[in-house]
Amino acid sequence: MPAHALLEKTPEIIPKFIPLKIKATRKTKPERPGWIPSHITENWDTDPFAYQTEEELMPAGGLHGQLLTYIVEVLRIPLKKQSLMLLVDTFLLYRDSNKVKNRIGPDLLLMEDCFPAPSSYDLEISKPPRCIIELTSPDSHFKDLTSNVPFYFGLGVETYLVIDAITPQKKLRESIELHLWQKIKGQPTKIPADSAGYFLLPSMNIKIAAQQHHLIFVDALTGKVLPDLEVEGQRADVAEQHANVAFEKGVEQGLQKGRLAEKQEIARNMLAAGIEPTIVSKTTGISSADLATL
Repeated sequence: MPAHALLEKTPEIIPKFIPLKIKATRKTKPERPGWIPSHITENWDTDPFAYQTEEELMPAGGLHGQLLTYIVEVLRIPLKKQSLMLLVDTFLLYRDSNKVKNRIGPDLLLMEDCFPAPSSYDLEISKPPRCIIELTSPDSHFKDLTSNVPFYFGLGVETYLVIDAITPQKKLRESIELHLWQKIKGQPTKIPADSAGYFLLPSMNIKIAAQQHHLIFVDALTGKVLPDLEVEGQRADVAEQHANVAFEKGVEQGLQKGRLAEKQEIARNMLAAGIEPTIVSKTTGISSADLATL
């Protein structure tokens, strides 16, 4: 067979296009935290401060706010010396038993000193707080004194202090009650006050006691009462008043000495001029006996 005939019978080799099989990738949704309301099904906000309830949004006013401010003021410098600080009214982020991320807002949380303070405290980033302090309110009273105890210790907290000033019936107690728990042999154990009525907070090296509606803090290492800014201010006012009185008294004494010296000089001149001592005494007010010493 001629070569050209062979070429005519050879089929054309046409390259076939074989499409690549690309696996479709599904767009994963962000993890759904436990604070997202059930009616939010997509495009939810994972910010720890989103979707707050009325209770979470409620400001700490009245006695609750006063006590929080007072505690932070008194302990700020002593804690800073230990490179510690109290975080006020922020969210503690944790994972529950179902591994779902959740939040809880303790009144005070002890952490290492830093600036600026974090907007939330995430247990996946930071170690458990050494101490948490709750101030009871009528709505949180039962939870603070019962279920919060195993809950906080389950998160790894070492010390839990409850300051109970308001009854569940919204009445002010005659005296603030303190309740302290510490982890002993892995278990939360309620700690009584010492013979002087103080509770030791070992994570801060601070002792705390209550006298009626007033909290007293003592340096556990030195035994010195930590200064109360209000009391210190009152002491400063009293000291200033005493200083002003002493100054005024000193000025008056100086004036009296100046007037006496002036009278004595007049008396000397009158006596030198030959004026009778009785007349000099009446004029200057200097007694005859004192005139004799001039």
